[in-house]
Amino acid sequence: MSSVYTIQSNNRNKTIAIIIVFIALTTVVGYAASYYFNNYLIAVMAFGLSLVQSGAAYFFGDKIALATASAEEITVADFPKIHEMIDNLSKIADIPKPKVYFSPDPSANAFACGRDPEHSSICLNQGILDLLNKNELEGVIAHELSHIKNRDTLVMTITMVLASVISLIVDNVFRFSIFGFGGNSDRESNKSPWVYALFVVILIAAPILAIMLQLAVSRSREYLADATAVTFTRYPEGLISALEKLYGQKTKTSVNSTAMSSLYIAPPLHNQNQFFQNLFSTHPSISERVSKLKGG
Repeated sequence: MSSVYTIQSNNRNKTIAIIIVFIALTTVVGYAASYYFNNYLIAVMAFGLSLVQSGAAYFFGDKIALATASAEEITVADFPKIHEMIDNLSKIADIPKPKVYFSPDPSANAFACGRDPEHSSICLNQGILDLLNKNELEGVIAHELSHIKNRDTLVMTITMVLASVISLIVDNVFRFSIFGFGGNSDRESNKSPWVYALFVVILIAAPILAIMLQLAVSRSREYLADATAVTFTRYPEGLISALEKLYGQKTKTSVNSTAMSSLYIAPPLHNQNQFFQNLFSTHPSISERVSKLKGG
């Protein structure tokens, strides 16, 4: 297994690569829209927006994620046992104790976010507090602390924010192309069907690439976080049992943003086709995760 320092360095490099890809994708979409609408101000605006959003994702991505989950910070007086659990496991992980948040989401799940261990948070859903026992919850918290220690949260949070921004930009450009933007005279020189076809291909490809980006950085980190969590708790059965319950739950999440899915410990259920949800899942299957935890 790679050292913690190697993992942290790799995650910093991944973050830089993700930001570069995001800026490139946004600029390409903006340039395509500019060419189609004969208004090159769109490309300039898209490039500027990509720079601003990249900075916002780095410095405020955790706040965006917590706000999306309707999470509120909880004190020791609110949940003393939860705070005690997180405090003890943080000492074992040798990281500062993260801020603790609670989400009223009825689905059983949890996530961590933040750009580094000094600016990190853990959020627990109402559903997970209702579903898991103490040993299982310790396994989940240890898993999330592993993400924080390895600086996975930096990559995960930035990918979540930027993927949602790409989808939003593409959606708005698509709406403009349907309802008109700049008048029909702006497109007189772009009557070639090839121009329109290329424009449509870019609009379709950009969000798909954003999804693939999430998949590329999500699945492998779950295995590592599972393994690291067990070194913290010394009790793999707790995390195994927790994962089996989380993957088997039937409660759909109240969080509408699918971009948030990569942050959670288990794939949340959304109101969408189950086949496509499994196809684009940001998490490995339960059988693969349990097998690795059992040493298979």
